[in-house]
Amino acid sequence: MTTRLARLWQPGNPQRRVFLPDFWLAVVESPDVGRNKLPRNCVKFEVDPRMSRHDIREYLTKIYDLPVRDVRTEVQMGDITWNSKHDHQYKKAMWKDDDKKFAYVFMSKGFTFSYPKMFDSLEEDLELIKAKQQQEDLKDKLNEGYANRNRRVGRFLAV
Repeated sequence: MTTRLARLWQPGNPQRRVFLPDFWLAVVESPDVGRNKLPRNCVKFEVDPRMSRHDIREYLTKIYDLPVRDVRTEVQMGDITWNSKHDHQYKKAMWKDDDKKFAYVFMSKGFTFSYPKMFDSLEEDLELIKAKQQQEDLKDKLNEGYANRNRRVGRFLAV
């Protein structure tokens, strides 16, 4: 699982072999409602594209000691940037983003996973909400003076 080669052992030297995987996993937040909702015992990971189902299972069971029951993988194609969106006859692909690989890992039945809420109440968010509320209040006050501005009155209204 590693691309690093162990150093050549010389007599008298200690044998130090620590192999760390070159792969990575990242937990992806999945929606709580809708058709993309996952069961409680399922976790969605974005994984290294070189990883297989067996690698994912071994990674999670041996490093994190998780009760993995089943692993299903999905590869999503990266977005393609075209040179011209409107000219369908002569358009050419200018750039393609890298493909992403996702793993849906099903744990044993008693296991439940909830996505951690790391940034619940930040001061910046509270200030942003307060500023938006002030803008809404100010907008209502400013529009009261101009409510009937577009109406025609007097001789222009005559039929």
